[in-house]
Amino acid sequence: MEKFLSTYWFQVRLGIFLVCLLLLSISGFSQGNWILKGRILDNSSGKGIPNVSVFSRISKSATITDSLGNFNLTLKAGEQLVTFSSVGYFSKNQNITYKEILSGFELKLLPEIRQLQELTVKEKAPDDNVQSSQMSVTKLDMKNLRNIPVVFGEVDVIKALTLQPGVSTVGEGTSGFNVRGGRTDQNLVLLDGAPLFNTSHLLGFLSNVNADAIRDVTLYKGDIPASYGGRLSSLLAINTRSGNKERINLTTGVGLMTASLMADGPISKNKKLTFLAGGRIAYPNFLIKRFPAPTNENRAFFFDVNGRISYEFSPNSIVSATAYHSKDSFKFPGDTTYGWQSTTGTINWNKLLTSALSFQIGANMSRYKFVLKGIAPTNEYKFQSGINQYDGHIKVLWSPSPTHKIETGLIVTRYGLSPGNLAPVSESNITRINLEKEQAIEEAVYLSDEWNPVRWLSINAGIRYVNFNNVGAGTVFQYDTNIPRSAESITDTLSYGKGKKIAGFGGFEPRLSLRINTGKTSSFKVSYTKTRQYIHLISNTTAISPVDFWKLADNFVPPQVSTQIAAGYFRNFHDNMFETSVEVYSKKLQNLVEYKNGATLLLNETLEADLLSARGKAYGIEFSVQKTKGIVTGLVSYTYSRTFAKVNSNFPSDQINKGAWFPSTVDRPNNISVSAQWKWTKGWTFGTNFVYITGRPLTFPDGTYHLNDVVVQDYSLRNKDRIPDYHRMDISFTKDTRKKIDQKRYTLWSFSFYNIYARKNPYSVYFKQSGTRLVSYQLSVFGTIIPSINWKYYF
Repeated sequence: MEKFLSTYWFQVRLGIFLVCLLLLSISGFSQGNWILKGRILDNSSGKGIPNVSVFSRISKSATITDSLGNFNLTLKAGEQLVTFSSVGYFSKNQNITYKEILSGFELKLLPEIRQLQELTVKEKAPDDNVQSSQMSVTKLDMKNLRNIPVVFGEVDVIKALTLQPGVSTVGEGTSGFNVRGGRTDQNLVLLDGAPLFNTSHLLGFLSNVNADAIRDVTLYKGDIPASYGGRLSSLLAINTRSGNKERINLTTGVGLMTASLMADGPISKNKKLTFLAGGRIAYPNFLIKRFPAPTNENRAFFFDVNGRISYEFSPNSIVSATAYHSKDSFKFPGDTTYGWQSTTGTINWNKLLTSALSFQIGANMSRYKFVLKGIAPTNEYKFQSGINQYDGHIKVLWSPSPTHKIETGLIVTRYGLSPGNLAPVSESNITRINLEKEQAIEEAVYLSDEWNPVRWLSINAGIRYVNFNNVGAGTVFQYDTNIPRSAESITDTLSYGKGKKIAGFGGFEPRLSLRINTGKTSSFKVSYTKTRQYIHLISNTTAISPVDFWKLADNFVPPQVSTQIAAGYFRNFHDNMFETSVEVYSKKLQNLVEYKNGATLLLNETLEADLLSARGKAYGIEFSVQKTKGIVTGLVSYTYSRTFAKVNSNFPSDQINKGAWFPSTVDRPNNISVSAQWKWTKGWTFGTNFVYITGRPLTFPDGTYHLNDVVVQDYSLRNKDRIPDYHRMDISFTKDTRKKIDQKRYTLWSFSFYNIYARKNPYSVYFKQSGTRLVSYQLSVFGTIIPSINWKYYF
């Protein structure tokens, strides 16, 4: 089946299928119905609300609003009771009388709380997990995330995601996250459409996105929309909120680690121009100085800022621009300082041409830079690496009927990478090294079609084509193919001028998902997703670290390819109070990057000689039970998954574990998460988490041998051992001082206790020689309970 799905004829048939969907759905639209056309607005800000569920039980029809809050809903003749609901807003029922086409309808929803102070895992409609054609999707919206206990008490999007089935990290204090056995670089993280190449502060302790600025968060673990590509495992889309149209709002907060300030509101008198601006600044040295030696000699600092401006030419035409910048610095005792910074910017114009046709034109930019400084006498140096990405896009959305949506678009991307350069400082003895920069141009075009031909069936099909070209100026080594690649096997050197094509790749990436209702509150879903990744993170660590760098696909390091097939059963109980699901998935991966034993990565002019091409496979089953209503809410999830890699070669020296399958560094078979929130008295909420996960694979030495009177550790099979299992429990108490829902001024107090029973969870295990034997030592990031307190004031 896999071979058939990857053939040309499958791609042609999928294209024919898409056209048939379009023709059938247009011709199948009933002329006896009537259409309700309108817009849903935020009662406080006056802004259109996206993704509002609009549903009529009488007509058994439903739709959602677009990015401007507009919708079309097909109804039967007669009086209708239409329900409008969205996460973070009070639902509203509205009686509407029959007209042939009712246009100009407007409805305002009252926010449950002031915009974006909290996050909770909740779908956009009460039964969306059952009725949506998509599967493997988690949505975070601002509601109750503050009640989820986390380290240092900081509201953290990434940490909240790790409580979801299929999502994990390699350990505490690590950057990034892993989805369904994927590596950290295989997640596409977008902030308002611009990619983030590092999502952490303090080497992974905190997320670098300020939750006070976020409107919504969506994680696609599979079934990724055709409008997105470039990563294998997941898409994490984070969108910041627009400013309030009615008044200036201010939010300030102070915690053990950070202080923050956020403001939003109207700029112009006509309230068409709004803004949002704010940031966080950290003072971790206050805590670090109280740690025992030598940890108390470390020094750290970070800050991040967000900004957004929106102008509403009319309710159907909005221009918005966003900006983001973060900077980190971490200094270890001695002479080494790590620094990294991220900068993004976006501009978008959304225009509704007719009730059925809209478009978006926009551009994004993202820059990531890492700097390593050493100040040892006579060896003072500065190392730098980075990546820049620039995108331009146009997207068109056409809804020929309320049950049918077609989207198409074009995206052009330019990459610029600096693998690294080393420069001496002052009178240093360091030799200057400048590696060649890398450039590439990528064009992508896509078409997707979402169609509900009948109420019990939903089809979402898409096709994406990508053309990727690695271009000069650049130099490429040629190697003797009869022996393993190395600096000694170079046979020739090819030089390419500026803009000349060095290597080119491309191909179709089909996407398909089906939803079949098996009852009023249950459904069965299947999905097929193929993706390619044209940039690689070069790292021999299990998590993203600042010293990692990115590399473009070339003839020696081709694009990674993933094919995922998934199926799931979804069912809700007690009027959607309980949401349950079980999903199974299987992934096949090609061209993964592995490393030779003892590989040199930084400042290596023949890097391709130390890289190996691997195959991969991953499979798993995910269970989830979520309670969404009542004084007690929460989530229980369990994931069983396996992830393997295989490096085979004609040369035994280029094989890993003799060419056999071996566990990937992110292979952690059992993962249990329990999260609960209890509104136990007025204004007070109690929260708790429990996490258990199998220890990750590690390579332990088999013994030692002597080489020139030096004791050397001997390693054989990679990843055949594991560190001890990880488990932890946290609790929190949150106090909300509001007396009524629409109160403008109020205070939030958060008290949390991370790792309540002070378990010394291992992050890694290392060995030291003690006489004639090896002694193992365990490295733990947090070996004790960590209390915290945070205060926020809204006015």
